[in-house]
Amino acid sequence: MPFLVCRVVSCLLQTGEASTMSARCGRNGRCAAGIRIGLLLSLSLVQLITIALSPRCANSRESPAAKDDARGRPSIQIGWTATPPVIDGRLDPDEWRAAAFVDELTQAIPDEGQAPTQHSEIWIMTDEEHLFIAARLWDTNPEEIVASAMERDGNSRLDDRFGFSIDPFLDRQNGYFFQVNPNGIRRDFLIEGAGAEPSWDGRWYAKTSVDAEGWTVEIALPYATINFDPEGNVWGFNMARGIRRRDEIARWADPVRERFLLAMGNAGNLVGMRGIHQGLGLQVVPAGTLRRVDDVSDPVDSSDRRHYTRADPSLDVFYKLTPSLTTALTVNTDFGETEVDERRVNLSRFALFFPEKRDFFLQDALIFDFGELQKNGRPFFSRRIGLDGDGNPQGITAGGKVTGRIGRFKIGLLDVVLDEHDQVDQQNLLVARAAANFGESRIGAIVTRGDPEAMGDNTLVGADFVYRDTDFLDKKTLSGSTWFQASVNDPDTGPGADEDAVNGAGLAYGVALSYPNDRTDWQVAARVFESEYDPALGFANRVGVREFGGRYRRRFRPDDWAAVETIDSGVKGLILTNFDGTVETGEFTWTLAEITSPIDDLIRFQYAHRYEFVETPFDTLDVALGRYHFDELRLRLGASSNRRVSATIDVGHGGFFDGSRTRTRWDTAFRFTKHVQAGVLYGIDDIHLPEGDQVIHLLRARLSFFFTPDISWVTLVQFDNVSDSMGVNSRFRWIVEDGRELFLVLNQGFDTSDDLRAVRTAPLAKLQWTFRF
Repeated sequence: MPFLVCRVVSCLLQTGEASTMSARCGRNGRCAAGIRIGLLLSLSLVQLITIALSPRCANSRESPAAKDDARGRPSIQIGWTATPPVIDGRLDPDEWRAAAFVDELTQAIPDEGQAPTQHSEIWIMTDEEHLFIAARLWDTNPEEIVASAMERDGNSRLDDRFGFSIDPFLDRQNGYFFQVNPNGIRRDFLIEGAGAEPSWDGRWYAKTSVDAEGWTVEIALPYATINFDPEGNVWGFNMARGIRRRDEIARWADPVRERFLLAMGNAGNLVGMRGIHQGLGLQVVPAGTLRRVDDVSDPVDSSDRRHYTRADPSLDVFYKLTPSLTTALTVNTDFGETEVDERRVNLSRFALFFPEKRDFFLQDALIFDFGELQKNGRPFFSRRIGLDGDGNPQGITAGGKVTGRIGRFKIGLLDVVLDEHDQVDQQNLLVARAAANFGESRIGAIVTRGDPEAMGDNTLVGADFVYRDTDFLDKKTLSGSTWFQASVNDPDTGPGADEDAVNGAGLAYGVALSYPNDRTDWQVAARVFESEYDPALGFANRVGVREFGGRYRRRFRPDDWAAVETIDSGVKGLILTNFDGTVETGEFTWTLAEITSPIDDLIRFQYAHRYEFVETPFDTLDVALGRYHFDELRLRLGASSNRRVSATIDVGHGGFFDGSRTRTRWDTAFRFTKHVQAGVLYGIDDIHLPEGDQVIHLLRARLSFFFTPDISWVTLVQFDNVSDSMGVNSRFRWIVEDGRELFLVLNQGFDTSDDLRAVRTAPLAKLQWTFRF
């Protein structure tokens, strides 16, 4: 296995023909230096992976005993059963007789350290293949139970809820989070250090019931859904209950306002987990998609590529090499059922960032996260694979992935073959990531190879270190990160090649320190992106700059104001300079006051000052080149989402380059019943510039029918007058059970430049069915 991994990584390090590269680097000393640095980082990656796969490292594990004693973690001995309970939301005491019992939670919010206002009883047990949890959540005012979310992964934070988090490797950093509301709506996250991936969907089961004395939930989590250490007898574990009407959160472990249920560094211990297994660990997921496309956007072109009916089979296979290491294979991949992106109008000169939504790339996605970078400078951004810059799909012939953990190491290997597209031949794209955990911190490296948009060679290597301490200065959190990347680009020089493509080596590096706590929250950061830095498989929308940023926020919690939960004030700033020291952008925002109620009603006042040195034209605005200073006053009013009609209104007015702008956003949600909901967002930017006035309109309207927690029909209509287009996405989803789903989707495009004219109609039906062995 180490030999195989080393061979894969060595393939990543091939940077083209030696003679070609020597010629290029001979003229560019920085290129040669970048390659040398890259090779050193790459060798470090190989060494990390090889050490991780060695038996000695694989069998090593940190004993948590000393830390547990110091932090006073609670522990519970799990019960074992030979007869699994029926998961129906109706708790039968006989079925849970073997379970461990917990009835002591402690408030974290609002009255930290106090007993909860409502009593809870929780049962926890396991058999060889499932973790079982049941909770009886008593309530003296059951008519005040809040339960509005009715869609898988709906925002149950705004409801009454019960959730738990697990750390199956006991590394005090990573794990899984599961939550249920009284409607039986399931919400789950991947946890990686300080990050979480809410788009991940695991296979697990939950049923609920509500009665005159509260509500009940029963949960079954198959161990085949998660990765874990088969030799580990102790898992990190925590659980919590939320009571929405008073914004109360009570936890079993770590009942501290400053931290969250997802913070595994201070979770308790679940003891007695040795002996579980995942079966064979094989999942085969065949799927079939039937689609029809009628594209009349070009009346002259009536070719088959614009009008066709097609059936597309696809196959995904997942296999557990070990209980902690998963390999995935996808063939003829189809993502036609994926939710569409929310439309936005770009009023800047730089590309917008849209999140990943495709299931194959979301599985263990956080393993590939690097340096806690959120947007600019990410070395790997999975939307670069199989999607063009406008979000349109590109064909994926096949892909393979290995992700998971071995000992203290986490690894990720990704290899995808893209179909030929836009005069670009079939491409092979590779990513390798490895990181080692040290307490709550980690050190790692990454390598990417390939360019989905060009025929040339692109290689990137990087290393990062992330520090985290969740017990800093009496239960506070302190975190920091530093990272370095080197990219080497050898663009295609043949006919039709991009003459503006970056040629050579470029560096990017940065450092950040943050104190993300409830009463006080601050961060300082510095990042550098050289002009030649080009992460072809990553995201970089602004290079050739030095970036300096920071924020400070202070929170007050009045004890004697029943209508006010928090009062915040603070400032954040960002300065970007070029390498000559010229300031290109300066942004400073002062939050004069942000006031929230216990159920999240909100009012916020802000003042913002902005400086821009415009050297290149805008795509959507007619702004003259030059230097600009301008200010803006902002007001936000928000009515809690717990109301049947909730709304957020944003208003801003002030200067805008050498003119002015008034912007307004109305975002309104309607809960007619828990089964029928709607929402409308309408935004107007009224811009006045010497070069001409412009009024920009943006509309998003959503109508949702939730027949059951597993059957939904959601229609989204989006319009803007910059593209002069409107899109309709109507999506019916039936979750027969996790992994076995039916989708019926209609995508309809309209041209609104003159009148409402249909230009593209694309209905599809997709059925995917998981077989588990």
